[in-house]
Amino acid sequence: MGNFFGTDGIRGVANEDLTSRTAFALGNSLSRLKQNPKVVIGRDTRVSSDMLMLAVAAGVTAGGGDVFDGGVIPTAATAYFVRRLGADFGVVISASHNPARFNGLKVFDANGRKLSEKSERRAEHYFNDYAFCGPLSLGRYRPLPRREDYVDYLVGCAEGSFKGKTFALDCANGAAGCFAPEVFRRLGAKVAVCGVGRGGADINEGCGALHPERVRALVKETGADAGFSYDGDADRLIACDEKGNVVDGDKILYIFAEDLKRRGKLRNEVVVGTTHTNTGAEVALSALGIRLIRTDIGDKYVAEAMQKSGAQVGGEQSGHVILSDYATTGDGILTSVKLAELIAGRKLSKLADVKLYPQYNVSVHVKDKVRLLGDEFLRDKIDREREKVARLVVRASGTEPVIRIFAEAESMKAARSAAEAIRKEIVAAEGG
Repeated sequence: MGNFFGTDGIRGVANEDLTSRTAFALGNSLSRLKQNPKVVIGRDTRVSSDMLMLAVAAGVTAGGGDVFDGGVIPTAATAYFVRRLGADFGVVISASHNPARFNGLKVFDANGRKLSEKSERRAEHYFNDYAFCGPLSLGRYRPLPRREDYVDYLVGCAEGSFKGKTFALDCANGAAGCFAPEVFRRLGAKVAVCGVGRGGADINEGCGALHPERVRALVKETGADAGFSYDGDADRLIACDEKGNVVDGDKILYIFAEDLKRRGKLRNEVVVGTTHTNTGAEVALSALGIRLIRTDIGDKYVAEAMQKSGAQVGGEQSGHVILSDYATTGDGILTSVKLAELIAGRKLSKLADVKLYPQYNVSVHVKDKVRLLGDEFLRDKIDREREKVARLVVRASGTEPVIRIFAEAESMKAARSAAEAIRKEIVAAEGG
């Protein structure tokens, strides 16, 4: 039994690192965590998602649990239907923003929140010890009823109409394509849409939250009031203002916090970010009397800190934004709806007018993340470079064989210099 779960579920290259055997084991383990569980399964458009869904469903039903298959739906929709149906678990088959050859398995508990690390460890204990119930006790498989309820829910989260507004939407050839355009149209907006392919081989490829240049071009072409880019499973949002400027998760966090504060509705005067949240955003929040709590990278850590602090808004620079008054997890479509709501009175460029510090990010593909990060010479190098910048974070990716390096300084030159020095040290250590 190994450690299968990373910072956001189980990830890997489909049919290589992530196989149907692992998917079956995960599904089957849920019948050990809860007897005869009800499990909602959702997936994105990846070619491998069908195979993995069938394996998860087989594992659940072999152990006596019932499966509700949601088909291609956003991650947040799976969490929504878990709560709505009173299910015990939700499983999302998606590798989020990763390329099409990757896939992943994310699990929600009965409250629609990411499964706790304690429960993940318990599930792993059952991966090599399958539970097979009797032939007349096998679970059943059925389609998820009323998928359109999720659209109704998102429309109901908006206050007022978007009539007279135009929005550009990039659905990343993923799960958002079946939902986001319909939501905005029902709210009265005109929409210009790209990235609605469902073939599965081009998910996130040159489009979506990792490639905001595509929606920027669409905004300029159509004269839209704003652009919204989702990732493959639609739990991220990167926006673009009417001038073509990118509005990332840090600015979105500030926008929602400022609005709640101005209206006297921000509980506890606190929001939650991560180690990557820009210091400029923290300074701007502090000027409003709002405290920023930082967590490790990972939206599940953000969600946990929000629960403890009572924060209504939390998020990551990458576009995972959690609005706890409306949802239990990051929901890119919901975030875009609530952001569009604020644009009714002001331009997005004005709302996002926050001075951010220059940041430099670089990733290094490695064979052994743990060994390299434990290297004494590398740790010493990191300590020396950290003294030269405002912040320096070196961490192992939870979803890929990668070490990520992040540096923030008053100048891009200083940030780049520190990050590149660490990158070169890692490359040298990897080669040795």
